[in-house]
Amino acid sequence: MKLIALMKIVVLLITIWAGTALADESRFIFSDQTVKDKNTGLIWTRDANLGKLEWNGASELVKKLNEKEYAGAKDWRLPSKEELRTLILYAMSVGYDGRPESPSPYNLLNKIGFNNVQLCEYLTSNPYEVDTSYTWVISMFDGTERSENKEHDFCVWPLRVGE
Repeated sequence: MKLIALMKIVVLLITIWAGTALADESRFIFSDQTVKDKNTGLIWTRDANLGKLEWNGASELVKKLNEKEYAGAKDWRLPSKEELRTLILYAMSVGYDGRPESPSPYNLLNKIGFNNVQLCEYLTSNPYEVDTSYTWVISMFDGTERSENKEHDFCVWPLRVGE
C-alpha cells in the first residue's frame, strides 16, 4: 500500500515537472520585464512583487508605471478578477489541485519563470458589488477569491492587453 502511494506521488511530481518544463515554451513568452500569455493576450509584469499596497496606493503605482512607460508601455492597469483567475487556472492545469501536498499557484508560477510571485492575496480591479469600499482579491496560495476592505494592503501585479 505504501509503495502504491509513493508511486502515485512520483507520477504526480513527474507530471508537474513535465508540465512546467514545457509551459514557458507553449503558453508564455518571457522577457526581462514582462510575460505575455499567448492564450489570453495579457501581458503581466514579470515581477509580481511591485508592492503591497492599499487600493489608492496601487492605483498610484499603476499611474507611475504608465508615466515612466514601464517596459515601453503606458497602458498598465490592475487585473480584473477574471484575468487574475487565468493564472490560477493555469496553475491547476499543471499540477495544483487544492490539496495541501500539491505545489501552490505561487510556487508553480515562480518555477516557470515569473519573478517574485508572493504567498499573498493579489488586488483586482473589481469592486465588491455589495459594498464598493471593498474589492475582490485572489490568493496565490490556494486560488480563493474574497472581498476585502480597500484600505488593507495587498500584493499588486499589473498587466496590460497585448497587441
